[in-house]
Amino acid sequence: MSRRSSLPGAPRGRDLLIILDDVAPLKRDELVPVGKLGKVWGVHGALTVRLYNPDSDLAWADAEVQWLRGKGFPTAPVAVDRWQDKGGKLIITFEHVTSPQDAKALTGLELLAPAALLPELEDPDEVYVHELHGMTVIDDVKGELGTIQAVFQTGANDIWVVRDGEGETLIPAIKDVVLDVDRGARRITVHYELF
Repeated sequence: MSRRSSLPGAPRGRDLLIILDDVAPLKRDELVPVGKLGKVWGVHGALTVRLYNPDSDLAWADAEVQWLRGKGFPTAPVAVDRWQDKGGKLIITFEHVTSPQDAKALTGLELLAPAALLPELEDPDEVYVHELHGMTVIDDVKGELGTIQAVFQTGANDIWVVRDGEGETLIPAIKDVVLDVDRGARRITVHYELF
């Protein structure tokens, strides 16, 4: 693999990441956000991974390459030293990042996986979280509410952040509220009386 150092002038830790020049570039829609780098784990520069979907089959999580992006860090493929499963926690270590201090600079960077590595969904009513972004949400009584701009997890269910030109609505992604998801039309019909 062709390798080069990361961004000159990047904070210590990020400057140690090895960006891989010979990995075929992927378009934005070919990469799916799968999690974020969390807390430092141990004394050798490892980090926990906060998965967006804790039930993910992790087919993408054994590669020697991991795509990262974040504030002040462009979307880029970087060299992974190893992946580990530590009692239900997914741990990642990047090449050349060997201390907790250097690893801490990576916390908060987002992990992306090539969409081709994600398994096909068995249930036609299921969608990946990344597919929800930009979908139009229509209430069956009130009409169009806006588009999904973000999704965040709570202990019980996901919450969709729906924005229009005037404000924001938080919609719980539960069976009693979500009536229909039309992947082809990129439209979701809800019945939500609490706003």
